[in-house]
Order: sequence, then structure tokens, then C-alpha cells
Amino acid sequence: MEEQPQWGRPSRRVRRETARELAKAIMHDRREWDKGWFLAAFMALGLLLIAPKVGRVVTVAVLIGMVACLMHPIWGLQFVQASSTSARRWMRFLILMAAGVALVVLFGVYVWPPIKRHSLSAVERAAFEDVLRMERGGDENLEVHIACPINDEKACVYAGQLVPLFGEAGWQVQPFVDRVPLTNASDGITALRKAGNKEYMMKHWDSGGYVAINEAHLLAVQKAFQTLHIEIESKADPDLAQNVMMLYVGPERENESEPTRLTKSTEWVNGTRTGPFPRSE
Repeated sequence: MEEQPQWGRPSRRVRRETARELAKAIMHDRREWDKGWFLAAFMALGLLLIAPKVGRVVTVAVLIGMVACLMHPIWGLQFVQASSTSARRWMRFLILMAAGVALVVLFGVYVWPPIKRHSLSAVERAAFEDVLRMERGGDENLEVHIACPINDEKACVYAGQLVPLFGEAGWQVQPFVDRVPLTNASDGITALRKAGNKEYMMKHWDSGGYVAINEAHLLAVQKAFQTLHIEIESKADPDLAQNVMMLYVGPERENESEPTRLTKSTEWVNGTRTGPFPRSE
């Protein structure tokens, strides 16, 4: 360093060098500060998706924001900036960004919200009816009853959409929704058929009845609901008439596309699921 004059003031050159070094330190600290903000925003967006489920549009927007928050910190990494040429710098940046995007995509798959019950679109109604028409089965005497809990208006409103779908598809359907109390009610949508011994079932909590899961009507209804990303369940009800299938629309499940016991059983029957026959869980 240049020797200072006798009167103790630093020379002009010393002042310039000192100011330059100070400016470099400030800019370096600012870049590090900027990286911290971007990473903090990245984590905040991720926590938003881990919290209670948000809509799919919001989820996509947040995931895009997370990718954007990675760009600045990755570009500022020493591994990227220390490259000898601009081409290598960009190559390293793009490789790391690709890895970051892949991690965000995996995270997005984990937090992707299920489809919730909603007013069915014309496309959804048409797909539902098409399956019912093709898979109706041979028993023309079967009558479909749509039911919902007595005090669950939201479930009953959704159930009301199903009546015209079965009617338009040529099925015999009761023209109104029954509000019924079930002794063994459950969430989701359940297809009930006559089976079991009522006297025995009223005395044993773990009793039930055998419902044929390979019945044409049950399989048709199951496939129709799968077009709406809904997996239904099946149960026995000894009080039903032999020619009646009741579709009970209970409270909405957290994820209605999650496989049910019926889903696993029919997959086992048609060979798409291996291992022992699925039992009640």
C-alpha cells in the first residue's frame, strides 16, 4: 500500500482503492442478500402448497413461481460463475436448473390437489352417460335410487345431478333423491345392493353381506364414476328390494380418486392387481 503523507491523510489513490473494495463488498453482500430473499420466497411458496389443499390453477401458478425463484440463486452460484467461458457458464446453469425443475415437478406431484365435487360440465355428463349406455347389463328390471344424508344439503345437491344422467342413459331411475339415515353410513359414494341377514347384522358390528363385485350393473356404475375421477365403494343392505341399486352420496372424501376396497377388488378380479384378494381395511 502506498505510503501516507506526513499530515496523516490517505492519498487519492488509497482513497480510490478503498472505495472500490468497499463497493465490491457491498455488491457481494447485496447479491448474497438477494439470494436469501429468492430462497426464502421459494420455501414460502412450497409451504403454501403443503398447507390445506388449494385449487389446481393456484398450484400451477405457485409451482411456476418456485421455478422462477430458483433462477437467480442458481445463476449466482460459484460453480456457475467460475466457468472459464460463457458457453460453459450457461451449460452449468441450465443443468442445475433442469435438476431444480425436476425437483419442483416431483414436489408438485406430491401436493397436486384432487378434483373436488362440482357442477358437472357437458363433457363430463356426456362421458358419464356414454359409459352407462355401453355397460348397462341385461337386467332391464333394475331400478336405481339416488340417496343422500338427511342433513347434508351439499351432498344432496351433488346427488341431484346424477338422476338425469341415469335417465338420459336409458336406466330406470327414481326421479327424486331420497334423504335417508343409514345405520352404517360412510363418506364418499357407495353402491348398495340387497345382501346379508338383517337380524344378524343388527347384533354384530363386524357383520355384512356378500355383494357380487362382478355384477354388470355395479361394474358399469363404477366405470361411469371413474370418468369423474371418483372411486365408489359397495356395501350390502338387507332392506333393499332385490331389483334396486341405491347410490348413496355421503360427505365428500378428502380425495375421491383414492382407490376403495371395491377398486382394489375389481382390479384383483380383472388381473391388474397381484397378491392376495383385498380384504376390508
